[in-house]
Amino acid sequence: MPENPKKSLSVCLIGCGEMGRLHASSIVDHPLLGELSVCDWSQDAAQKAADDFGATPKTVDAALDSSGIDAYIIASPAHLHLDHTARAAKTGAYVFCEKPLGVTLASINEALPELIQFADKIQMGFNRRFDQHMAALKARLDLGEIGEIEQLHIVSRDHKPPLLADLKNSAGLIGETAIHDFDTVRWLMGVEIAQVSCFGATLVDPLYREAGIIDTATTILTTKKGQQIVIQNSLRAVYGYDQRVEAFGADGRLNVSNPTGPLVSHEDRNGLRHGQIADDWSDRYVDAYRDEMHQFLKCVANQAVVSPGLQDGVMASQLAHLAQLSLDSGQPQVCEPNFLRSK
Repeated sequence: MPENPKKSLSVCLIGCGEMGRLHASSIVDHPLLGELSVCDWSQDAAQKAADDFGATPKTVDAALDSSGIDAYIIASPAHLHLDHTARAAKTGAYVFCEKPLGVTLASINEALPELIQFADKIQMGFNRRFDQHMAALKARLDLGEIGEIEQLHIVSRDHKPPLLADLKNSAGLIGETAIHDFDTVRWLMGVEIAQVSCFGATLVDPLYREAGIIDTATTILTTKKGQQIVIQNSLRAVYGYDQRVEAFGADGRLNVSNPTGPLVSHEDRNGLRHGQIADDWSDRYVDAYRDEMHQFLKCVANQAVVSPGLQDGVMASQLAHLAQLSLDSGQPQVCEPNFLRSK
């Protein structure tokens, strides 16, 4: 790490949709930011982001052909992540890529020979690692408070189902939603997965069924030791954004519940009442998104190795791929970890 970190960073945001704008709010808040440029396929979206965040609008091609940018933030649609990440990395800059790294494992594997040489500079957007509650769970697991994990249960349910058009442009429930959970499993467990079984259905919206899209899934993972992980995903939860984790071991269990606002609850003859849980992901993880971006920019300034990195992006996509294969075939899939190997 250099003794004198860079004090003025040139940052380029590619993608000015909801996620891109969320990242922009964290970028402009960072004391090391010198200049922010923004790009989007829609010139209107890029111009609005430029006006709102005091940035310079650019075309995507002009930005990716530049040699003066220290860091790129890739928040474009999922099917463009891999191309934009590869092009940005080739400039020598640091790259923050929202999940997933790519929409198919085949495309990721094809790009890896070129990406591997830039692995230390490519950070993946697995924001849950930066959530204070999840980080506290990880720290206590690492201290061995419940012994070795025997069972892990993750619940991830969105509050409001997305529009069909938005789902058609995404990597789907497995590739874009459950992929967060696959990364969370590897991070919390500290071991690789040996087998994947996935069961899915369309129970929320018949329009999804007509389009061949699932909205409800349960994935069962096992390790070589036989440790069991259950992940439950849904695109609808009428009571709010539902994100919970329970880790169970020989010495007890650790649990991350849904934050419910004020800690003061009210109990009377009508029962127990407490505050509502978060309405959506941006409310639940607003601090985590800021902290992950600030950590990334700190690494850029200090020329440090980023985390979670390219390996984590590859492994999460591999688990998503195997889950989809299991869903399609009705059979469990064996996982041979796809570790990065240099040329």
